Amino acid sequence: MEKFILLLRSEDIDFSSYSPEDYQKLFSDFETWNEKLEQKGLHVSVGLSGKNAQTVRLKDDQPITDGPYCETKEAISGFCVISAPDRDEAIELASKCPFLPRGGSVEVRGISQLDIENKEAEK
Repeated sequence: MEKFILLLRSEDIDFSSYSPEDYQKLFSDFETWNEKLEQKGLHVSVGLSGKNAQTVRLKDDQPITDGPYCETKEAISGFCVISAPDRDEAIELASKCPFLPRGGSVEVRGISQLDIENKEAEK
């Protein structure tokens, strides 16, 4: 099984128009989606806190920080790490994300695993 990270973006979701019921439905939909991933044994981890987040960039060879906010188009609303047999299956799982019908998007990226523990043991 390969590992993938699903980067959830809510760039076109107008949360300001959401009622408490809309939020409850969104949370319920995510809970259902997460449970299905867990039942298949494909869910590895989930979560993201934007509180106090900062972005570090170099400008004129000096680190600068932005934040805690970024441009909406750059914002990652959440992430999910999954296991899947291949990229096609990862995309299929991402296509069920509750953000999609609401105007959000999911970026699917493979994760390269470094076996640091074994390399340390070899020394």
